[in-house]
Amino acid sequence: MGQKILLVDDEEGIRKVLSISLTDDGYEVFTAKSGKEALHVIREQQPPIVLTDIKMPGMDGIQLLKKIKAESPDTEVIMITGHGDMEKAIESLQFDATDFITKPILQEALQIALKRANEKIFLKTKIREYANNLERLEEKYHSLFDYDPNSIFVLQSETFEILDTNARCLEVYGHEKEELLGKSFMDLGTAEYSDGVLSKTAPAPSTPCSVYPKIQHRRKDGTTFYVNVYTCQRKRTKQYGIIATTVDITESLAKEAQLIQASKMSTLGEMAAGVAHELNQPLSTIQIGTDVLRNMIKEGKKIPDAELALVSEQMAEQVARAVRIINHLRQFGRKAQIQPEKVDINKPLEGVFTLLSQQLKLQSIQVVLDLREDLPRIMGDSNRLEQVFIDLVINARDAMEDRKKQLAGSDLSNTLTVRSFTENSQVVVTITDTGTGIPEEIREKIFEPFFTTKKVGEGTGLGLSISYGIVKDYNGTIEVESEVGKGTTFKMTFPAYEEEEGELQGYV
Repeated sequence: MGQKILLVDDEEGIRKVLSISLTDDGYEVFTAKSGKEALHVIREQQPPIVLTDIKMPGMDGIQLLKKIKAESPDTEVIMITGHGDMEKAIESLQFDATDFITKPILQEALQIALKRANEKIFLKTKIREYANNLERLEEKYHSLFDYDPNSIFVLQSETFEILDTNARCLEVYGHEKEELLGKSFMDLGTAEYSDGVLSKTAPAPSTPCSVYPKIQHRRKDGTTFYVNVYTCQRKRTKQYGIIATTVDITESLAKEAQLIQASKMSTLGEMAAGVAHELNQPLSTIQIGTDVLRNMIKEGKKIPDAELALVSEQMAEQVARAVRIINHLRQFGRKAQIQPEKVDINKPLEGVFTLLSQQLKLQSIQVVLDLREDLPRIMGDSNRLEQVFIDLVINARDAMEDRKKQLAGSDLSNTLTVRSFTENSQVVVTITDTGTGIPEEIREKIFEPFFTTKKVGEGTGLGLSISYGIVKDYNGTIEVESEVGKGTTFKMTFPAYEEEEGELQGYV
């Protein structure tokens, strides 16, 4: 019999059709129509893979996943979700789900998920064998090296010449082994490693291992993909000095980009009323100017040249203003690039108030912008940074509105203060509100995915976690200081980008 697999779904038709497909692929298929029945089958048959629907009566897929991991941590669980349950599917990854696939189930997507599950099972098996047979350490090392699902390179420690590779490396990069041996690891991509194990100029690293996230590499056919590079230096010798592992993250980056774009669309929905107010201002001026000219023409009056010039000038200015708002909205809605570029941090900050200033004004929120003009550039993406700042401003707006409701009837003024400046050769942005503040007991949780204090349907809890990830992507930090009843300050710090004699300074 083939490998055991358990299929859990309350829909009989789905169970029957998937059972036929999986049996044809060589699996021994067990089925269950509920979470309770699934747990009974798992205890009886111990299948290494479980394929379960998320939305089921009684015990849903997330609850079942938690129980499976509690009883059988090595069981690989693949979630099946409808498009309406994407939030639940993403949440399942936090609880160690192997992957998720969407309905209608495509055979290719199912095969990819099953391949990933089998690779993890295979790797766990190898690691377990390795731990139980220490006397065969060298043999097991080679086994892991040859069968690891990630690409592994053995490098010379001074020139980074490739001395050996595993089979997975040849599959991913499309080269024959002979083509890679003797080649510099640096030739696989365009990255400049300014610090750590792979730096040629930086001092020796304080630890023997370094991590380089989101590095672009090239295959033999010229196509590009993204990897995380993990390096460990064994010792400074001319032979077998560095072990470098590259993990293909192209697919996960695509999912991350979809999540960020979904959050951005949600933000646009939040801003809809504010953008409408912003556009109403220039449209009102244009309408008034049009009415003036039409009425004077209708009454047969000659329009004085001075008045005509004034009205037409005002209308032209307001058309230009409306065009700027619309173009900025379109720019914000586009997908951002993965590769960072030099950015003036003030530009995305100013963009926030192109879209939100009128809304904040109508909500009686005074905005204080204190932006230093001669700031050094940072490495990032203006579009994604603007998303971070907009999310923080919207959160500040909501906190100030909540405080106004709590203190209804009092003479309350709300102020939003946004500053940019330098501190210790770093570029800093602070966003301060006079809202309700964040209680100390939840302050450390606010950047966790799906954590939210808003009511169901009012927020996904993804905004701050996505903002945290974007800031980290650009080597920045984000901190929060808050006092209940007085307000909150978010402080973001980024390394400055300075060019001096062709070298990067301050971006490490």
